[in-house]
Amino acid sequence: MKMIFRIFLQGDRLRSVLVLLSLLAAAAVEAVGIGALLPAAGALLGQADTQAQSGDFANRMIAWVGITPDFKTLVLLIAGAIVLKAVISFAALSYAAVVSADIAIGFRERLISSLFGASWRFYADQQAGKFAAAIANDATRASQAYLLAAQVLAQIAQAVLLGAVALLYNWQLALASIAVGVTVGAAMNRLIKISRAAGRREADTTAHLTVKIVDLLANMKALKAMHRFQPMLIPLRRTLKKLRRALITGEVAKLGFNLGNEVVVTLLITIAAYLAYTSWNVTLPEIVVIGVIFLKINDIISKVQKAVQQSVKYERSYVRMVEQIALADANREDNPGTRVPMLADACRFEDVSFSHGERAIISGVNIEIPARRITVLKGPSGAGKTTIIDLLIGLYQPQRGRISIDGVPLTEIDLFKWRRKIGYVPQELNLLHADVRENITFGDPEISDEMVYEALRQAEASDFVANLPEGLESSVGEMGGKMSGGQRQRISLARALVTNPEVLILDEVTSALDPATELDIVRNIAALRNRYTIVVITHRQAWTAIADRLYEVENGHATWVASEARIAQT
Repeated sequence: MKMIFRIFLQGDRLRSVLVLLSLLAAAAVEAVGIGALLPAAGALLGQADTQAQSGDFANRMIAWVGITPDFKTLVLLIAGAIVLKAVISFAALSYAAVVSADIAIGFRERLISSLFGASWRFYADQQAGKFAAAIANDATRASQAYLLAAQVLAQIAQAVLLGAVALLYNWQLALASIAVGVTVGAAMNRLIKISRAAGRREADTTAHLTVKIVDLLANMKALKAMHRFQPMLIPLRRTLKKLRRALITGEVAKLGFNLGNEVVVTLLITIAAYLAYTSWNVTLPEIVVIGVIFLKINDIISKVQKAVQQSVKYERSYVRMVEQIALADANREDNPGTRVPMLADACRFEDVSFSHGERAIISGVNIEIPARRITVLKGPSGAGKTTIIDLLIGLYQPQRGRISIDGVPLTEIDLFKWRRKIGYVPQELNLLHADVRENITFGDPEISDEMVYEALRQAEASDFVANLPEGLESSVGEMGGKMSGGQRQRISLARALVTNPEVLILDEVTSALDPATELDIVRNIAALRNRYTIVVITHRQAWTAIADRLYEVENGHATWVASEARIAQT
Protein backbone atom coordinates (compact mmCIF):
# COMPACT_ATOMS: atom_id res chain seq x y z
CA MET A 1 0.00 0.00 0.00
CA LYS A 2 2.99 2.34 0.35
CA MET A 3 3.06 2.85 -3.40
CA ILE A 4 -0.67 3.65 -3.46
CA PHE A 5 -0.27 6.41 -0.85
CA ARG A 6 2.80 7.72 -2.66
CA ILE A 7 0.72 7.98 -5.84
CA PHE A 8 -1.95 9.90 -3.92
CA LEU A 9 0.59 12.35 -2.52
CA GLN A 10 2.30 12.77 -5.91
CA GLY A 11 -0.94 14.08 -7.41
CA ASP A 12 -2.07 17.70 -7.26
CA ARG A 13 -1.21 18.63 -3.64
CA LEU A 14 -3.98 21.22 -3.23
CA ARG A 15 -6.66 18.92 -4.61
CA SER A 16 -5.39 16.04 -2.47
CA VAL A 17 -5.54 18.20 0.67
CA LEU A 18 -9.12 19.24 -0.14
CA VAL A 19 -10.11 15.60 -0.58
CA LEU A 20 -8.45 14.62 2.73
CA LEU A 21 -10.08 17.46 4.69
CA SER A 22 -13.49 16.58 3.29
CA LEU A 23 -13.06 12.93 4.18
CA LEU A 24 -11.97 13.83 7.72
CA ALA A 25 -15.03 16.07 8.07
CA ALA A 26 -17.26 13.19 6.95
CA ALA A 27 -15.63 10.87 9.50
CA ALA A 28 -16.09 13.45 12.28
CA VAL A 29 -19.78 13.87 11.44
CA GLU A 30 -20.26 10.10 11.54
CA ALA A 31 -18.51 9.94 14.93
CA VAL A 32 -20.94 12.54 16.30
CA GLY A 33 -23.90 10.55 15.02
CA ILE A 34 -22.66 7.31 16.53
CA GLY A 35 -21.81 9.15 19.75
CA ALA A 36 -25.50 9.91 20.13
CA LEU A 37 -26.38 6.22 19.94
CA LEU A 38 -25.68 5.50 23.62
CA PRO A 39 -28.01 8.11 25.14
CA ALA A 40 -30.58 7.27 22.46
CA ALA A 41 -30.40 3.57 23.34
CA GLY A 42 -30.60 4.45 27.05
CA ALA A 43 -33.66 6.62 26.47
CA LEU A 44 -35.30 3.90 24.40
CA LEU A 45 -34.65 1.22 27.04
CA GLY A 46 -35.51 3.46 29.96
CA GLN A 47 -31.92 3.48 31.26
CA ALA A 48 -31.23 7.17 31.66
CA ASP A 49 -28.08 6.43 33.61
CA THR A 50 -25.68 3.90 32.20
CA GLN A 51 -22.13 3.15 33.39
CA ALA A 52 -20.72 6.25 35.03
CA GLN A 53 -17.93 6.85 32.56
CA SER A 54 -20.12 6.32 29.54
CA GLY A 55 -23.02 8.34 30.89
CA ASP A 56 -20.86 11.24 31.95
CA PHE A 57 -19.16 11.46 28.57
CA ALA A 58 -22.42 11.23 26.64
CA ASN A 59 -24.10 13.85 28.81
CA ARG A 60 -21.15 16.23 28.53
CA MET A 61 -21.10 15.85 24.74
CA ILE A 62 -24.85 16.45 24.43
CA ALA A 63 -24.70 19.45 26.78
CA TRP A 64 -21.80 20.91 24.79
CA VAL A 65 -23.76 20.58 21.53
CA GLY A 66 -26.82 22.11 23.22
CA ILE A 67 -29.28 19.35 22.38
CA THR A 68 -32.19 18.16 24.50
CA PRO A 69 -31.35 14.49 25.25
CA ASP A 70 -34.76 13.02 24.46
CA PHE A 71 -35.16 10.03 22.16
CA LYS A 72 -36.79 11.93 19.27
CA THR A 73 -34.07 14.60 19.17
CA LEU A 74 -31.27 12.06 19.40
CA VAL A 75 -32.73 9.93 16.59
CA LEU A 76 -32.96 13.03 14.37
CA LEU A 77 -29.34 13.85 15.24
CA ILE A 78 -28.22 10.35 14.30
CA ALA A 79 -30.17 10.39 11.03
CA GLY A 80 -28.91 13.86 10.16
CA ALA A 81 -25.31 12.86 10.85
CA ILE A 82 -25.65 9.80 8.60
CA VAL A 83 -27.11 11.88 5.75
CA LEU A 84 -24.56 14.68 6.14
CA LYS A 85 -21.70 12.15 6.27
CA ALA A 86 -22.99 10.53 3.05
CA VAL A 87 -23.26 13.91 1.28
CA ILE A 88 -19.75 15.02 2.29
CA SER A 89 -18.26 11.61 1.38
CA PHE A 90 -20.03 11.64 -1.98
CA ALA A 91 -18.71 15.13 -2.77
CA ALA A 92 -15.16 14.28 -1.67
CA LEU A 93 -14.94 10.95 -3.49
CA SER A 94 -16.60 12.42 -6.60
CA TYR A 95 -13.92 15.10 -6.60
CA ALA A 96 -11.30 12.38 -6.15
CA ALA A 97 -12.85 10.59 -9.15
CA VAL A 98 -12.38 13.76 -11.23
CA VAL A 99 -8.73 13.94 -10.16
CA SER A 100 -8.35 10.23 -10.98
CA ALA A 101 -9.73 10.78 -14.49
CA ASP A 102 -7.32 13.70 -14.98
CA ILE A 103 -4.43 11.46 -13.91
CA ALA A 104 -5.45 8.79 -16.46
CA ILE A 105 -5.63 11.35 -19.27
CA GLY A 106 -2.37 12.94 -18.14
CA PHE A 107 -0.57 9.58 -18.18
CA ARG A 108 -1.81 8.87 -21.71
CA GLU A 109 -0.84 12.31 -23.00
CA ARG A 110 2.62 12.06 -21.43
CA LEU A 111 3.30 8.60 -22.86
CA ILE A 112 2.03 9.50 -26.34
CA SER A 113 4.07 12.71 -26.30
CA SER A 114 7.14 10.82 -25.07
CA LEU A 115 6.76 8.21 -27.82
CA PHE A 116 6.48 10.82 -30.55
CA GLY A 117 9.48 12.62 -29.11
CA ALA A 118 11.62 9.47 -28.92
CA SER A 119 14.26 8.61 -31.50
CA TRP A 120 13.40 6.36 -34.42
CA ARG A 121 16.14 3.92 -33.42
CA PHE A 122 14.44 3.46 -30.03
CA TYR A 123 10.96 3.05 -31.49
CA ALA A 124 12.11 0.54 -34.10
CA ASP A 125 13.39 -1.72 -31.30
CA GLN A 126 10.13 -1.71 -29.32
CA GLN A 127 6.94 -3.78 -29.42
CA ALA A 128 4.00 -1.58 -30.36
CA GLY A 129 1.67 -3.80 -28.32
CA LYS A 130 3.55 -2.90 -25.14
CA PHE A 131 2.71 0.76 -25.58
CA ALA A 132 -0.86 -0.03 -26.66
CA ALA A 133 -1.34 -2.03 -23.44
CA ALA A 134 0.06 0.81 -21.34
CA ILE A 135 -2.13 3.46 -22.98
CA ALA A 136 -5.31 1.35 -22.99
CA ASN A 137 -5.09 -0.51 -19.65
CA ASP A 138 -2.24 0.63 -17.44
CA ALA A 139 -3.14 4.33 -17.55
CA THR A 140 -6.64 3.63 -16.24
CA ARG A 141 -5.46 1.24 -13.54
CA ALA A 142 -2.69 3.60 -12.47
CA SER A 143 -5.19 6.44 -12.08
CA GLN A 144 -7.44 4.16 -10.01
CA ALA A 145 -4.64 4.07 -7.44
CA TYR A 146 -5.43 7.68 -6.56
CA LEU A 147 -9.11 6.93 -6.04
CA LEU A 148 -8.29 3.77 -4.07
CA ALA A 149 -5.93 5.73 -1.79
CA ALA A 150 -8.62 8.36 -1.16
CA GLN A 151 -11.12 5.66 -0.22
CA VAL A 152 -8.63 3.90 2.08
CA LEU A 153 -7.71 7.17 3.80
CA ALA A 154 -11.40 7.86 4.35
CA GLN A 155 -11.84 4.42 5.91
CA ILE A 156 -8.78 4.83 8.14
CA ALA A 157 -10.03 8.22 9.33
CA GLN A 158 -13.41 6.68 10.14
CA ALA A 159 -11.81 3.81 12.03
CA VAL A 160 -9.61 6.13 14.14
CA LEU A 161 -12.47 8.46 15.12
CA LEU A 162 -14.88 5.58 15.82
CA GLY A 163 -12.21 3.89 17.94
CA ALA A 164 -11.78 7.13 19.89
CA VAL A 165 -15.52 7.35 20.52
CA ALA A 166 -15.59 3.73 21.68
CA LEU A 167 -12.68 4.33 24.08
CA LEU A 168 -14.45 7.33 25.61
CA TYR A 169 -17.58 5.26 26.23
CA ASN A 170 -16.00 2.11 27.63
CA TRP A 171 -12.29 1.68 27.14
CA GLN A 172 -12.18 -1.95 28.32
CA LEU A 173 -14.86 -3.11 25.91
CA ALA A 174 -13.44 -0.92 23.15
CA LEU A 175 -9.99 -2.44 23.52
CA ALA A 176 -11.52 -5.91 23.47
CA SER A 177 -13.38 -5.02 20.25
CA ILE A 178 -10.22 -3.62 18.65
CA ALA A 179 -8.34 -6.79 19.65
CA VAL A 180 -11.06 -8.84 17.97
CA GLY A 181 -10.72 -6.75 14.80
CA VAL A 182 -6.94 -7.19 14.74
CA THR A 183 -7.37 -10.95 15.31
CA VAL A 184 -9.80 -11.22 12.40
CA GLY A 185 -7.44 -9.24 10.16
CA ALA A 186 -4.50 -11.47 11.08
CA ALA A 187 -6.57 -14.62 10.48
CA MET A 188 -7.46 -13.43 6.98
CA ASN A 189 -3.92 -12.26 6.16
CA ARG A 190 -2.92 -15.52 4.45
CA LEU A 191 -5.81 -15.22 2.00
CA ILE A 192 -4.82 -11.61 1.35
CA LYS A 193 -1.29 -12.68 0.40
CA ILE A 194 -2.64 -15.37 -1.95
CA SER A 195 -4.97 -12.85 -3.57
CA ARG A 196 -2.18 -10.27 -3.96
CA ALA A 197 0.09 -12.81 -5.66
CA ALA A 198 -2.76 -13.84 -7.98
CA GLY A 199 -3.52 -10.19 -8.77
CA ARG A 200 0.12 -9.56 -9.65
CA ARG A 201 0.16 -12.55 -12.01
CA GLU A 202 -3.13 -11.43 -13.55
CA ALA A 203 -1.84 -7.90 -14.20
CA ASP A 204 1.43 -9.10 -15.76
CA THR A 205 -0.20 -11.84 -17.83
CA THR A 206 -2.89 -9.50 -19.15
CA ALA A 207 -0.24 -7.00 -20.28
CA HIS A 208 1.73 -9.80 -22.01
CA LEU A 209 -1.46 -11.07 -23.67
CA THR A 210 -2.25 -7.61 -25.05
CA VAL A 211 1.19 -7.39 -26.66
CA LYS A 212 0.73 -10.79 -28.34
CA ILE A 213 -2.77 -9.98 -29.59
CA VAL A 214 -1.66 -6.69 -31.15
CA ASP A 215 1.14 -8.51 -32.98
CA LEU A 216 -1.25 -11.21 -34.24
CA LEU A 217 -3.84 -8.73 -35.46
CA ALA A 218 -1.15 -6.79 -37.34
CA ASN A 219 -0.34 -9.99 -39.26
CA MET A 220 -3.89 -11.29 -39.60
CA LYS A 221 -4.05 -11.30 -43.40
CA ALA A 222 -0.86 -13.33 -43.83
CA LEU A 223 -1.92 -15.79 -41.11
CA LYS A 224 -5.30 -16.35 -42.72
CA ALA A 225 -3.98 -16.43 -46.27
CA MET A 226 -1.54 -19.24 -45.44
CA HIS A 227 -3.72 -20.78 -42.70
CA ARG A 228 -0.77 -20.73 -40.34
CA PHE A 229 -2.35 -19.32 -37.21
CA GLN A 230 -2.58 -22.67 -35.37
CA PRO A 231 1.11 -22.69 -34.30
CA MET A 232 0.69 -19.10 -33.08
CA LEU A 233 -2.22 -20.18 -30.89
CA ILE A 234 -0.08 -22.64 -28.89
CA PRO A 235 1.85 -20.03 -26.86
CA LEU A 236 -1.32 -17.90 -26.75
CA ARG A 237 -3.24 -20.76 -25.13
CA ARG A 238 -0.46 -21.18 -22.56
CA THR A 239 -0.78 -17.52 -21.68
CA LEU A 240 -4.57 -17.83 -21.42
CA LYS A 241 -4.24 -20.87 -19.12
CA LYS A 242 -1.87 -18.93 -16.90
CA LEU A 243 -4.34 -16.07 -16.80
CA ARG A 244 -7.18 -18.50 -16.00
CA ARG A 245 -5.27 -19.90 -13.02
CA ALA A 246 -4.57 -16.42 -11.70
CA LEU A 247 -8.23 -15.39 -12.06
CA ILE A 248 -9.52 -18.53 -10.33
CA THR A 249 -7.00 -18.26 -7.48
CA GLY A 250 -7.83 -14.62 -6.94
CA GLU A 251 -11.59 -15.18 -6.91
CA VAL A 252 -11.40 -18.21 -4.59
CA ALA A 253 -9.20 -16.25 -2.19
CA LYS A 254 -11.71 -13.39 -2.24
CA LEU A 255 -14.62 -15.74 -1.51
CA GLY A 256 -12.67 -17.37 1.31
CA PHE A 257 -11.86 -13.97 2.75
CA ASN A 258 -15.46 -12.72 2.63
CA LEU A 259 -17.11 -15.86 3.98
CA GLY A 260 -14.37 -16.63 6.51
CA ASN A 261 -14.42 -13.05 7.79
CA GLU A 262 -18.19 -13.25 8.22
CA VAL A 263 -18.03 -16.50 10.24
CA VAL A 264 -15.13 -15.43 12.47
CA VAL A 265 -16.66 -12.01 13.21
CA THR A 266 -20.05 -13.51 14.08
CA LEU A 267 -18.51 -15.98 16.52
CA LEU A 268 -16.30 -13.40 18.22
CA ILE A 269 -19.09 -10.84 18.54
CA THR A 270 -21.42 -13.43 20.07
CA ILE A 271 -18.80 -14.51 22.64
CA ALA A 272 -17.82 -10.90 23.48
CA ALA A 273 -21.44 -9.77 23.88
CA TYR A 274 -22.28 -12.72 26.15
CA LEU A 275 -19.25 -12.14 28.39
CA ALA A 276 -19.82 -8.37 28.50
CA TYR A 277 -23.41 -8.77 29.62
CA THR A 278 -22.97 -11.71 32.06
CA SER A 279 -19.51 -11.19 33.51
CA TRP A 280 -18.30 -7.62 32.88
CA ASN A 281 -21.35 -5.66 34.17
CA VAL A 282 -21.70 -3.77 30.89
CA THR A 283 -25.11 -2.25 30.28
CA LEU A 284 -27.18 -3.23 27.28
CA PRO A 285 -27.02 0.26 25.66
CA GLU A 286 -23.22 0.14 25.90
CA ILE A 287 -23.18 -3.30 24.30
CA VAL A 288 -25.38 -2.01 21.49
CA VAL A 289 -23.25 1.06 20.83
CA ILE A 290 -19.90 -0.70 21.09
CA GLY A 291 -21.29 -3.49 18.90
CA VAL A 292 -22.28 -0.99 16.22
CA ILE A 293 -18.87 0.67 16.41
CA PHE A 294 -17.11 -2.68 16.28
CA LEU A 295 -19.11 -3.76 13.24
CA LYS A 296 -18.24 -0.49 11.53
CA ILE A 297 -14.53 -0.82 12.37
CA ASN A 298 -14.48 -4.45 11.25
CA ASP A 299 -16.20 -3.48 8.01
CA ILE A 300 -13.52 -0.82 7.50
CA ILE A 301 -10.73 -3.32 8.18
CA SER A 302 -12.32 -5.67 5.66
CA LYS A 303 -12.52 -2.89 3.04
CA VAL A 304 -8.90 -1.90 3.64
CA GLN A 305 -7.79 -5.52 3.20
CA LYS A 306 -9.76 -5.74 -0.04
CA ALA A 307 -8.07 -2.54 -1.14
CA VAL A 308 -4.74 -4.22 -0.45
CA GLN A 309 -5.85 -7.02 -2.79
CA GLN A 310 -6.70 -4.53 -5.51
CA SER A 311 -3.69 -2.34 -4.97
CA VAL A 312 -1.22 -4.79 -6.48
CA LYS A 313 -2.81 -4.43 -9.94
CA TYR A 314 -2.78 -0.66 -9.68
CA GLU A 315 0.76 -0.55 -8.36
CA ARG A 316 2.06 -2.73 -11.19
CA SER A 317 0.23 -0.67 -13.78
CA TYR A 318 1.50 2.57 -12.26
CA VAL A 319 5.09 1.29 -12.22
CA ARG A 320 4.82 0.09 -15.84
CA MET A 321 3.36 3.43 -16.92
CA VAL A 322 6.07 5.44 -15.20
CA GLU A 323 8.78 3.14 -16.58
CA GLN A 324 7.46 3.40 -20.15
CA ILE A 325 7.38 7.20 -19.97
CA ALA A 326 10.85 7.33 -18.40
CA LEU A 327 12.23 4.94 -21.02
CA ALA A 328 10.83 6.97 -23.91
CA ASP A 329 12.04 10.23 -22.34
CA ALA A 330 15.52 8.75 -21.85
CA ASN A 331 15.58 8.01 -25.59
CA ARG A 332 14.29 11.42 -26.63
CA GLU A 333 15.43 12.41 -30.10
CA ASP A 334 18.21 14.96 -30.17
CA ASN A 335 17.57 18.04 -32.25
CA PRO A 336 20.52 20.34 -31.49
CA GLY A 337 20.36 22.13 -34.84
CA THR A 338 18.90 25.64 -34.96
CA ARG A 339 19.32 26.72 -38.58
CA VAL A 340 16.29 26.96 -40.83
CA PRO A 341 16.63 24.54 -43.78
CA MET A 342 16.88 26.14 -47.22
CA LEU A 343 17.07 23.94 -50.30
CA ALA A 344 17.97 25.86 -53.44
CA ASP A 345 21.02 23.90 -54.60
CA ALA A 346 21.32 20.26 -53.48
CA CYS A 347 21.44 17.70 -50.68
CA ARG A 348 24.78 15.90 -50.53
CA PHE A 349 26.12 12.71 -48.94
CA GLU A 350 29.90 12.87 -48.51
CA ASP A 351 31.59 9.54 -47.69
CA VAL A 352 28.64 8.50 -45.49
CA SER A 353 28.67 5.15 -43.67
CA PHE A 354 26.08 3.64 -41.33
CA SER A 355 25.76 0.37 -39.42
CA HIS A 356 23.15 -1.38 -37.29
CA GLY A 357 25.34 -2.71 -34.51
CA GLU A 358 28.12 -4.72 -36.13
CA ARG A 359 26.29 -5.03 -39.46
CA ALA A 360 27.31 -2.44 -42.06
CA ILE A 361 24.35 -1.14 -44.09
CA ILE A 362 25.98 1.51 -46.30
CA SER A 363 29.64 2.38 -46.71
CA GLY A 364 31.35 5.41 -48.25
CA VAL A 365 28.24 6.72 -50.02
CA ASN A 366 28.72 9.87 -52.11
CA ILE A 367 25.58 11.12 -53.81
CA GLU A 368 24.10 14.46 -54.81
CA ILE A 369 20.36 15.19 -54.87
CA PRO A 370 19.84 18.39 -56.89
CA ALA A 371 17.00 20.72 -55.94
CA ARG A 372 13.84 20.58 -58.07
CA ARG A 373 15.07 17.56 -59.98
CA ILE A 374 14.32 13.84 -59.88
CA THR A 375 16.91 11.58 -58.26
CA VAL A 376 16.36 7.83 -58.50
CA LEU A 377 18.02 5.25 -56.23
CA LYS A 378 17.69 1.94 -58.01
CA GLY A 379 18.76 -1.45 -56.75
CA PRO A 380 17.71 -4.77 -55.24
CA SER A 381 15.98 -5.20 -51.89
CA GLY A 382 18.34 -4.88 -48.93
CA ALA A 383 20.92 -2.87 -50.87
CA GLY A 384 20.69 0.14 -48.50
CA LYS A 385 18.33 2.45 -50.44
CA THR A 386 15.85 3.01 -47.60
CA THR A 387 18.68 3.58 -45.13
CA ILE A 388 19.97 6.41 -47.32
CA ILE A 389 16.52 8.00 -47.15
CA ASP A 390 16.29 7.49 -43.37
CA LEU A 391 19.59 9.32 -43.03
CA LEU A 392 18.39 12.14 -45.28
CA ILE A 393 15.26 12.55 -43.15
CA GLY A 394 17.41 12.51 -40.00
CA LEU A 395 15.86 9.40 -38.48
CA TYR A 396 19.39 8.03 -38.09
CA GLN A 397 22.76 9.76 -37.90
CA PRO A 398 25.74 8.44 -39.88
CA GLN A 399 28.70 6.94 -38.03
CA ARG A 400 31.01 8.52 -40.58
CA GLY A 401 30.80 11.20 -43.24
CA ARG A 402 28.57 14.24 -43.64
CA ILE A 403 25.10 14.99 -44.96
CA SER A 404 24.43 18.61 -45.95
CA ILE A 405 21.56 20.74 -47.25
CA ASP A 406 22.87 23.53 -49.49
CA GLY A 407 26.26 23.10 -47.85
CA VAL A 408 24.91 23.29 -44.28
CA PRO A 409 25.52 20.10 -42.24
CA LEU A 410 22.28 18.35 -41.32
CA THR A 411 23.45 18.32 -37.69
CA GLU A 412 23.19 22.14 -37.66
CA ILE A 413 19.69 22.21 -39.11
CA ASP A 414 16.47 22.09 -37.07
CA LEU A 415 15.33 18.55 -37.95
CA PHE A 416 11.67 19.21 -37.18
CA LYS A 417 11.55 22.18 -39.56
CA TRP A 418 13.38 20.10 -42.17
CA ARG A 419 10.84 17.29 -41.91
CA ARG A 420 7.95 19.72 -42.28
CA LYS A 421 9.27 20.34 -45.79
CA ILE A 422 9.14 16.61 -46.68
CA GLY A 423 6.36 14.58 -48.25
CA TYR A 424 7.07 10.88 -47.67
CA VAL A 425 5.53 7.68 -48.98
CA PRO A 426 7.00 4.73 -47.05
CA GLN A 427 7.33 1.22 -48.40
CA GLU A 428 5.08 -0.13 -45.62
CA LEU A 429 1.56 1.03 -46.44
CA ASN A 430 -0.23 1.26 -43.09
CA LEU A 431 -3.36 3.37 -43.31
CA LEU A 432 -5.46 4.61 -40.40
CA HIS A 433 -8.74 2.82 -39.69
CA ALA A 434 -10.58 5.96 -40.77
CA ASP A 435 -12.06 7.55 -43.89
CA VAL A 436 -10.10 8.62 -46.98
CA ARG A 437 -10.03 12.28 -45.96
CA GLU A 438 -8.49 11.64 -42.53
CA ASN A 439 -5.91 9.31 -44.06
CA ILE A 440 -4.77 12.09 -46.36
CA THR A 441 -4.98 15.04 -43.95
CA PHE A 442 -3.92 13.20 -40.75
CA GLY A 443 -6.68 15.22 -39.11
CA ASP A 444 -5.10 18.60 -39.95
CA PRO A 445 -8.02 21.11 -40.08
CA GLU A 446 -5.98 23.54 -42.18
CA ILE A 447 -5.98 21.14 -45.14
CA SER A 448 -9.04 21.91 -47.25
CA ASP A 449 -10.99 19.50 -49.45
CA GLU A 450 -9.70 21.40 -52.49
CA MET A 451 -6.14 20.55 -51.43
CA VAL A 452 -7.18 16.92 -50.90
CA TYR A 453 -8.75 16.66 -54.35
CA GLU A 454 -5.65 18.20 -55.99
CA ALA A 455 -3.40 15.71 -54.20
CA LEU A 456 -5.67 12.84 -55.30
CA ARG A 457 -5.48 14.08 -58.90
CA GLN A 458 -1.68 14.14 -58.85
CA ALA A 459 -1.66 10.65 -57.31
CA GLU A 460 -4.02 9.28 -60.02
CA ALA A 461 -6.52 8.48 -57.24
CA SER A 462 -9.34 10.95 -57.90
CA ASP A 463 -11.37 8.58 -60.09
CA PHE A 464 -11.42 5.61 -57.74
CA VAL A 465 -12.18 7.81 -54.70
CA ALA A 466 -15.04 9.49 -56.58
CA ASN A 467 -16.51 6.04 -57.29
CA LEU A 468 -16.45 4.99 -53.62
CA PRO A 469 -19.94 4.89 -52.02
CA GLU A 470 -19.22 7.81 -49.68
CA GLY A 471 -16.34 9.47 -51.50
CA LEU A 472 -13.87 11.05 -49.08
CA GLU A 473 -15.97 9.79 -46.13
CA SER A 474 -15.49 6.14 -47.18
CA SER A 475 -13.71 4.00 -44.60
CA VAL A 476 -10.50 2.31 -45.74
CA GLY A 477 -10.84 -0.46 -43.13
CA GLU A 478 -8.31 -1.84 -40.65
CA MET A 479 -4.83 -0.94 -41.96
CA GLY A 480 -6.49 -0.12 -45.29
CA GLY A 481 -7.92 -3.63 -45.64
CA LYS A 482 -10.88 -2.43 -47.76
CA MET A 483 -8.53 -1.03 -50.37
CA SER A 484 -6.36 -2.82 -52.91
CA GLY A 485 -2.59 -2.51 -52.64
CA GLY A 486 -2.54 0.01 -55.50
CA GLN A 487 -5.30 2.09 -53.93
CA ARG A 488 -3.45 2.18 -50.63
CA GLN A 489 -0.30 3.36 -52.40
CA ARG A 490 -2.16 6.12 -54.21
CA ILE A 491 -3.81 7.34 -50.97
CA SER A 492 -0.36 7.34 -49.34
CA LEU A 493 1.01 9.33 -52.29
CA ALA A 494 -1.84 11.86 -51.99
CA ARG A 495 -1.06 12.13 -48.26
CA ALA A 496 2.55 13.07 -49.13
CA LEU A 497 1.52 15.61 -51.79
CA VAL A 498 -1.33 17.36 -49.95
CA THR A 499 0.91 19.78 -47.99
CA ASN A 500 2.84 20.88 -51.10
CA PRO A 501 6.22 19.79 -49.70
CA GLU A 502 9.56 21.00 -51.00
CA VAL A 503 11.00 17.46 -50.96
CA LEU A 504 9.03 14.44 -52.13
CA ILE A 505 10.40 11.01 -51.14
CA LEU A 506 8.85 7.95 -52.77
CA ASP A 507 9.85 4.51 -51.46
CA GLU A 508 8.69 1.85 -53.96
CA VAL A 509 5.56 3.92 -54.50
CA THR A 510 4.35 1.98 -57.58
CA SER A 511 5.39 -1.54 -56.64
CA ALA A 512 1.76 -2.69 -56.28
CA LEU A 513 0.42 -0.93 -59.38
CA ASP A 514 -0.25 -2.28 -62.84
CA PRO A 515 2.07 -0.99 -65.63
CA ALA A 516 -0.51 1.40 -67.09
CA THR A 517 -1.28 3.11 -63.75
CA GLU A 518 2.41 3.19 -62.92
CA LEU A 519 3.18 5.01 -66.17
CA ASP A 520 0.43 7.56 -65.44
CA ILE A 521 1.90 8.27 -61.98
CA VAL A 522 5.44 8.42 -63.39
CA ARG A 523 4.31 11.00 -65.96
CA ASN A 524 2.55 13.03 -63.25
CA ILE A 525 5.66 12.97 -61.06
CA ALA A 526 7.86 13.92 -64.03
CA ALA A 527 5.70 17.02 -64.57
CA LEU A 528 6.47 18.08 -60.98
CA ARG A 529 10.27 18.06 -61.31
CA ASN A 530 10.53 21.85 -61.34
CA ARG A 531 8.21 22.13 -58.34
CA TYR A 532 9.60 19.53 -55.94
CA THR A 533 12.94 17.97 -55.13
CA ILE A 534 12.01 14.35 -55.79
CA VAL A 535 13.82 11.26 -54.52
CA VAL A 536 12.58 7.88 -55.73
CA ILE A 537 13.54 4.47 -54.36
CA THR A 538 12.66 1.77 -56.82
CA HIS A 539 13.62 -1.40 -58.59
CA ARG A 540 11.22 -0.67 -61.48
CA GLN A 541 12.49 0.37 -64.87
CA ALA A 542 9.75 2.96 -65.52
CA TRP A 543 11.30 5.47 -63.11
CA THR A 544 14.77 5.44 -64.66
CA ALA A 545 13.38 7.06 -67.80
CA ILE A 546 12.54 10.30 -65.95
CA ALA A 547 15.60 10.44 -63.67
CA ASP A 548 17.80 13.52 -63.75
CA ARG A 549 20.24 11.60 -61.57
CA LEU A 550 20.29 7.83 -61.34
CA TYR A 551 22.26 5.89 -58.75
CA GLU A 552 22.66 2.14 -58.65
CA VAL A 553 22.70 1.03 -55.03
CA GLU A 554 24.10 -2.40 -54.26
CA ASN A 555 25.78 -3.94 -51.20
CA GLY A 556 25.76 -0.60 -49.39
CA HIS A 557 27.49 1.33 -52.17
CA ALA A 558 25.95 3.92 -54.50
CA THR A 559 27.23 4.36 -58.07
CA TRP A 560 26.19 7.23 -60.32
CA VAL A 561 25.12 6.20 -63.83
CA ALA A 562 23.92 8.25 -66.79
CA SER A 563 20.13 8.37 -66.62
CA GLU A 564 17.93 7.46 -69.57
CA ALA A 565 16.55 10.99 -69.51
CA ARG A 566 20.02 12.40 -70.05
CA ILE A 567 20.82 9.79 -72.74
CA ALA A 568 17.64 10.74 -74.55
CA GLN A 569 18.62 14.40 -74.41
CA THR A 570 22.00 13.62 -75.98
